[in-house]
Amino acid sequence: MSLEEIVFFRPGFVPSPELKLEGEEISHLKAFRVYSEEKIVILKDGSGASAYYSVPSSSKSGSLVRTEKKERPKRVSAIATAIPKGNRLEWLIQKGTELGITRFIFLVFAHSDRKDLNPERLLKVAAEACSQSNQDFLPEILGPYTLQKFVESSSDPKEELLLLDPRSEIRIDPKNIENKTILIGPEGGFRSEELDFLKKYSVPGVNLGESILRIETAGIFAASLFRLGNLD
Repeated sequence: MSLEEIVFFRPGFVPSPELKLEGEEISHLKAFRVYSEEKIVILKDGSGASAYYSVPSSSKSGSLVRTEKKERPKRVSAIATAIPKGNRLEWLIQKGTELGITRFIFLVFAHSDRKDLNPERLLKVAAEACSQSNQDFLPEILGPYTLQKFVESSSDPKEELLLLDPRSEIRIDPKNIENKTILIGPEGGFRSEELDFLKKYSVPGVNLGESILRIETAGIFAASLFRLGNLD
């Protein structure tokens, strides 16, 4: 009979012959009623390395069985977005990670209602989503940056960025977002000087149709298209 496999993420983890389970990990095992069973605990560092440990029933330690290392996929699925309010931010991180977003970049706009982040909390949410969806790589969570700093740090904004713009005559699809970073503005909309700034750098736009979407809804829409394109 195969043993139950449980996955935990520990960014920066270096495998050792013996595993010592941490408090939250033990609580997780108890919550899922597998603490009292013999099991395999897989620790992932979020960068492709995994260590498999055999953990006896009701034990807080385990012994190393094997390690493996996977190469990070070359395709990047990235969104650069205003920060959603309240728990909608964590929802975006959770669902976006499950759909395969590899980089979340958070921006501050003139009309931004929220300008703060808790990177440690967001990384924890992303790790739980990776465990749930059987992924090996944690997404990057960057920012917050001003729109100006972000665009000016891009080596080629015209080729690297794609603005969600309801005025554009080009419809978004899995092909035209490939290898792009999707730029999502605040719910209050872009100010004229921000649009002028993006025009100065020739950032192209695409539209999602007639509906006005919330920040996190637009992010998930983009994530779904990235995933569809990556299935090819």
